Amino acid sequence: MISAVVIARIAFGVFFAGSAILKLGATDTMVAMLSGAGFERPLPFVYLVSAAQMAAGIALIAGRLVWPASFGLIAYVAVVNWYLHPFWVLDGEAASIQFQLFTKNLGIMAGLLAVAGAHHGTRQD
Repeated sequence: MISAVVIARIAFGVFFAGSAILKLGATDTMVAMLSGAGFERPLPFVYLVSAAQMAAGIALIAGRLVWPASFGLIAYVAVVNWYLHPFWVLDGEAASIQFQLFTKNLGIMAGLLAVAGAHHGTRQD
């Protein structure tokens, strides 16, 4: 029987690998979003993030290097939250939407932390 942790690990892997593919298919949109967040040369970040998300996603799916992949993705999501969802500087509906996205990402980070904790000390770390 497959455990809930294995299902979560694979689901997160598919989520992040899929996100990498989508970013590469929408580089113009990603560049515009990062430019709006203050990045002067965003295109290299799009490629770097896509590669990192793909590598970490595949690692999670394969059950290899789960602990470092999880913590790498936690760090990535934390940076995304800081730069792309700054609800604290907004008002009204915009603040509400960004707060929802920010807290959704906190849930993703919590799930990744649980996956990392469940795999810490295993041979697949």
